[in-house]
Amino acid sequence: MLIRVFIIFIIFLVSACNDNSSSPTTQLSTSTTDTTEITEIQADTSTGLKGTDENSNGIRDDIDHLIEQKFSDTPEIKRAAEQEARALQLFMEAQTKEEALKFAEQIGRATSCTFKILSHPVRDYETRQALSKQIEAWTTNTRERLIKYLESSKLISGAYFMQPVEPVCD
Repeated sequence: MLIRVFIIFIIFLVSACNDNSSSPTTQLSTSTTDTTEITEIQADTSTGLKGTDENSNGIRDDIDHLIEQKFSDTPEIKRAAEQEARALQLFMEAQTKEEALKFAEQIGRATSCTFKILSHPVRDYETRQALSKQIEAWTTNTRERLIKYLESSKLISGAYFMQPVEPVCD
């Protein structure tokens, strides 16, 4: 049920982005000593699933910037966020059921890695949730990407997954 609500929310966000004549941006607040710096990240809403990836690390540049701004408190958190972003991108691009299952397992590994790095059940809860939700929302930020993501999800419908085996972090 929660997944359906989240997907409806994503569809609403994508529709709002597509209806808006200006390019969507997100302002992120990052703390630098005693002052607050606001940085604007431009979302990649170009056509196609891949978007721009100038450094060829498997993560779209806009998502790289998001991770740098919001999820790089430690090198471990940054790597976990990057692992999640790569897995989601691959999952969205899956063409067959076998590929979708393989990449869904990678998402499971990435999620387990995030829980391993951000392990405190209370203190780290919001960061874990934000990392997962924001990277997924940015990955599926156009109608084309969201539809393909949902198609990949449909490919694995009814599948079951086991807890990933260590090591879970890349």
